[in-house]
Amino acid sequence: MAITQDQIVAIQYSASVGDEIIDNNMEEAEPLFFMFGHGQMMPGLETRITEMNIGDSAVLEIPCAEAYGEHQPEAIQTVPKEHLAHLDLHEGLVLQGQGENGEPVMVIVKEINDDTVIMDHNHPMAGQDISFSVTIKDIRDPSEDELSMGIAAENQQHHHEEGGCCGDGEANSGDKGGCGCH
Repeated sequence: MAITQDQIVAIQYSASVGDEIIDNNMEEAEPLFFMFGHGQMMPGLETRITEMNIGDSAVLEIPCAEAYGEHQPEAIQTVPKEHLAHLDLHEGLVLQGQGENGEPVMVIVKEINDDTVIMDHNHPMAGQDISFSVTIKDIRDPSEDELSMGIAAENQQHHHEEGGCCGDGEANSGDKGGCGCH
């Protein structure tokens, strides 16, 4: 039976790039819960689990275009250092702001020069294919409350404590999956 729009799906997973594990909840007692079809997971992962059932496991290869997107050279920006004088700058610093449409954007300080700072708007995993080992732990229909909020009940407490979702699962959104908090 196919997973359908709005269903609550619980997965345990391990995500890797090459031989490096980048995220893993396989040993955790609680799986990751998300509302299917709401952009809470990367598109390539959602597409590949649609025909899975409770208890099914698979290794899924997600190309970068369906994960965090291709690396975009035009997303690297040089900014006058004086514009960032109020910040304690260091290479690798991650800054969060808002994009043109109010969406959250993440920027990484790549290089600090005498008068300029080179900033990268690409997600750190952009350009990387990701391999997921996934097990479907549960699939259920949402409650009315979950439907109205657009978030699984299991995530609602965490969602409110953190001040909302920190990513939407879309390419280049800055999250690793789920609510973006994992």
